[in-house]
This record gives sequence, C-alpha cells and structure tokens, in this order.
Amino acid sequence: MIMDTYERRCRLLARAYPPRYRQTRGEELIGTLLDLAEPQQTRPTLRDSLDVVRGGIALRLRERPPLWHWALYRLFHKRLPYPYRWWARDDLLGSHYLARQCATLLLLSSPTWAFIGLLPPEMLPELAHTLIAPTLIRMLAFLPQRSLRLYQLRRHEFDLGLHG
Repeated sequence: MIMDTYERRCRLLARAYPPRYRQTRGEELIGTLLDLAEPQQTRPTLRDSLDVVRGGIALRLRERPPLWHWALYRLFHKRLPYPYRWWARDDLLGSHYLARQCATLLLLSSPTWAFIGLLPPEMLPELAHTLIAPTLIRMLAFLPQRSLRLYQLRRHEFDLGLHG
C-alpha cells in the first residue's frame, strides 16, 4: 500500500519528461526512484523530486526547435530539421494540438487586434469585411484539422524511418 502511493507519486513526477521518453525509459526512471526509497517512505524526497522535474524540463527544452523553425512549423506546417522531428511527433500527438495552433494565431495577430481597437468606431464595419472576418475564418479553418495532422504525422514518421 505504501509503495503504491510512493510509486504513484513517482509516476506523477515523471510526467515532466516527454511522453516518448516515458514510454521508452519511464520504467527505468521509476525503478531507480523505487530503489532510492527508504522503507515506509510515502513520497520521494524534495531533492529527488526536484532532480526528476529539472531533468524532465531540461530534456523538453533541449529537444525544442529554435524559434524560427518553430514559427515556420506552427504557421506554415514546414517540415522541421531532423533533430526536432521527435518533438514534432509529440506535438502532433499531443492532446491540445488545435488549442496550441489557435493560440499561436491569436498571439501573432494580436498587434492587428490592438491596432483595430485604436481605430474610430465608424471604420469597424468596413474592417469587419476586409480584415476581421478573413482572420477569424483562417483561425476556424484549423478546427477540422485531423486529416492534416495525421498527414503531417505520417510525413514525420516516414522521415524518421519509423515505417517498416
């Protein structure tokens, strides 16, 4: 019972690592933490917890593509260089992929929205047809993107040599 609680907390800490890492080396990480446990210990020590979380965050940051590659990938679905393809796979399979896509578009279009907010109200009807509506349509076009997402995943898997 006590080891179950300890193991559950270790697995929670291991979520700091990317899913792919947990899939391949997660049991090794959990096993090491279980070996470090004292008898009757219900949670990892603060030092062990911080080490696991720091290692997971460092791995995530190391695998992340540079800003210009990320922007081209996110906005124009450009293929990432080889060292970042596993990151792209994790991104495409992630549970909030569409939310990240929409948030990126909102963030990058925010200067436009700020400019629109500064304009006099009588110009807004004209802008609604020329600028606001196309932007919203572009953002809504990302919602039914499952087929594009699967296509991109297949492209990246083929590039990684994952197909037999």
